[in-house]
Amino acid sequence: MTVPQSSIPFVPSRPLPSGDALLSAAHGAEALLGDRVAAAGIELARPPSFGIDDEMRARAGQLIRATIDATELALRTAEPMFDDGPTGELGERFIAAGLLARTGLAAAALLRAEEHRLAAALVRGAGEIEGPGAQRLDPIGGEFAAESFAVRAAEAARIERTGDPLLPLHDVPAEDRHALFWQVAACLADRALWQGREETDLHRAAGAAVARALAAVDDGEGIAPAAMRLAHRVDGARQLDDALLAGTLAAGRVASLAGMLAVRVGIPFDDARAMITDAARFAVLLRACEVDRGIAAAMVLALALALDRGYGADPSDHAATLVEGYNALTVERARAEVRRARLEPHYRDALAALTGR
Repeated sequence: MTVPQSSIPFVPSRPLPSGDALLSAAHGAEALLGDRVAAAGIELARPPSFGIDDEMRARAGQLIRATIDATELALRTAEPMFDDGPTGELGERFIAAGLLARTGLAAAALLRAEEHRLAAALVRGAGEIEGPGAQRLDPIGGEFAAESFAVRAAEAARIERTGDPLLPLHDVPAEDRHALFWQVAACLADRALWQGREETDLHRAAGAAVARALAAVDDGEGIAPAAMRLAHRVDGARQLDDALLAGTLAAGRVASLAGMLAVRVGIPFDDARAMITDAARFAVLLRACEVDRGIAAAMVLALALALDRGYGADPSDHAATLVEGYNALTVERARAEVRRARLEPHYRDALAALTGR
């Protein structure tokens, strides 16, 4: 997501002399104008295939600010020195300082917004509460009740009562979460410095707060581990079949489907989930899982329709083209392509760049 980066400095609680304040405001306006021009150039040149429309931008922006607010609350709870002043005001400061470009928070928010949109579109397209195959995952009774209930609980923690998506801290990748906590701690410390707090004490408190707050985040509560536990349980019972995959897709349970496909082909959850956000990559993933051609065709069409944003090729024609190539692609080649996801990310990205992809 492209977010204009502002150079406007933090306004201290102590007023500046009037002349300095005027010059500071003028310099800030000049810098902001340059930033706006640069951002406009990027934004207007952005291809439609990026799929970041106004709805996605607004939803991802809300997720970013809500996640920053949750991080601030965690740090305030962990360190009394930071539990001072108004809450929920760090988001703008965080973005204006350019910190959003230095963490994976924007990418995590966009992915969560895309997943939420896709899930809703799939359910509307299917016209059913549950796909037939997914009825085996009923959390009330049934063979997989415990694991299914854990997934439903994790899914519920990712939805507000208004129906809007949430991005729980345990769903932010560990490396990005680590950076986020330190960055928000810096925002809190910077504000405290302007209020006259002693710097050495603040830095020491920031380190302690980050350590305690990060330790309080339980990665085991996230959607990824819950979905993977369910998938492994179903696979162990030899019920991870094509009908279940198709039913889970029709039910709009994107995370559960990602876990099932990840277990079936042997790749990480996040990589399987990323492949579900594109019909072509999804088709390759299904081929690697040796999904029956007829079922795969229906799944690819359903996904293409759900992903359609009203521009480009007709989704039905696009899906038909992908299905034509489904049988032509051998399972071995599909698996080799999909299992690149298991490689070290920097190594994998370099290989892709060298081959022009």
